[in-house]
Amino acid sequence: MITMYAWPSTADGPDALPMVHFTTDEQSGGEVSPEGMPVWLFDTAIREGGWAPFEDFEGWSAPAEGWQAFYRREDDVLAVTGPGACEGWYQGRLGADDDWVKAAATQHSVVLLAAPVQHPSLYAYAVEAGAGFALLVPLVVI
Repeated sequence: MITMYAWPSTADGPDALPMVHFTTDEQSGGEVSPEGMPVWLFDTAIREGGWAPFEDFEGWSAPAEGWQAFYRREDDVLAVTGPGACEGWYQGRLGADDDWVKAAATQHSVVLLAAPVQHPSLYAYAVEAGAGFALLVPLVVI
């Protein structure tokens, strides 16, 4: 069974974009590359879903086509869906603080971050290795 976790974070300042770091307990689905290396479980979904490498700001700074997200304040639930293999990407409690909710309601978008790591604190290492991905998704806060 795969469990996906989301941790909210927000940059400082009045124009802060709410971000959600996605990580999983399970990193590999058993597939291996021709070189014998385990393939990240979400590799195909990330590549087919329009995600861009984090370093490619131009690639992810415009709203992603075919994606949408909804955040429900009353029970702190985030639902995110995208095209193809990313349909039903995530639905669950977020643990968002007031600053995240305020930024989300102001910006009407969320930056999704994903990498083959098990905790958001490791995301920077994934970016350095060229394995960190990002996506800007339109967000409705209700």
